[in-house]
Amino acid sequence: MEHPTTVYGPVPSWRFGRSLGIDAVVGRKTCTFNCVYCQLGKTLVPIASPRELVNPVSTSDIRKDLQSCLNRMDLNSLDAITFSGSGEPTLNLHLGAMVECARELSRKKVPIILLTNSSLLHLDDVRENAAKFDIVCAKLDAGDQKSFRAVNRPVKGVSNLKRIVSSVEALRACFTGKLMIQCMFLRTTFGFTNCHGTALESIVDAVRRVDPDAVQIDTPYRPGGEKFVRCLKVDELRAVAEKFMENFDADKLWTFGVHDMRGKRVSWRGHESIGDDVLALIRRRPCRIVDIADSLGISHAEALENVSCLLDKRRIVEKSSNGDTYLYPTD
Repeated sequence: MEHPTTVYGPVPSWRFGRSLGIDAVVGRKTCTFNCVYCQLGKTLVPIASPRELVNPVSTSDIRKDLQSCLNRMDLNSLDAITFSGSGEPTLNLHLGAMVECARELSRKKVPIILLTNSSLLHLDDVRENAAKFDIVCAKLDAGDQKSFRAVNRPVKGVSNLKRIVSSVEALRACFTGKLMIQCMFLRTTFGFTNCHGTALESIVDAVRRVDPDAVQIDTPYRPGGEKFVRCLKVDELRAVAEKFMENFDADKLWTFGVHDMRGKRVSWRGHESIGDDVLALIRRRPCRIVDIADSLGISHAEALENVSCLLDKRRIVEKSSNGDTYLYPTD
């Protein structure tokens, strides 16, 4: 069975700048979590183990798509290659070979990054794959089981939070690259939040145990996920950062709205189809017009023209969030 393209972007990342995405899952959202804030919406294929992944993407799929993309791009305008996409990338047990392939094709010019929800790091083969990356960005959105279930909504059979934290510690012990922890802070319309009180204190304590190279303090500013989720304001994120500063140096803390690597333009030699590239991008990351223009190295007018065509064909839809308009695929 032939897969859709596994490479997308580069996406404008506030953490990593111009980040070319590699999707090791592709297709319908497949994950071990069903996070309330996920920009991809609900998990359509909930699975608890890599052995449950059907028709996995192969390393040869990645090689073909990545080589094609890099042939059309100025590699000097790229800041990172990131494994993320349509679900939890560590579900694919070919990940170790894939990172070596990406490192070879990129000629070691940019870091190869893994974004993971941390749920499978207790498995030896998953941890060995993760250890091959230059940077691992592991998610910890909760430090207590109640908050973990409320925010991440793990599927049946996934490890409890205590085991997840221990497995991130185990990765830290064997990993020679940079380990970063991403924490997503949010509010809800029914009163739950993880941005203060015991919920926040438990997250800080869990992250302190791991002792990462950096802590990324984030909030769900894009649309998606549940309608009851609300993002935090920058001053609220600063307050969260101050709590972390009781245990971490300020230079280890990356805070959304303060640390921002977006707004850099990518240089391309050419596109096979701008419309297809737009669709591949927004299937994995909701984007604004300006994000599409910067990612694909085209003018705002050309981005608008292609988006208007896709809107007319009902291939994409617009959604508003925090004063911005984001584009989503309809299929």
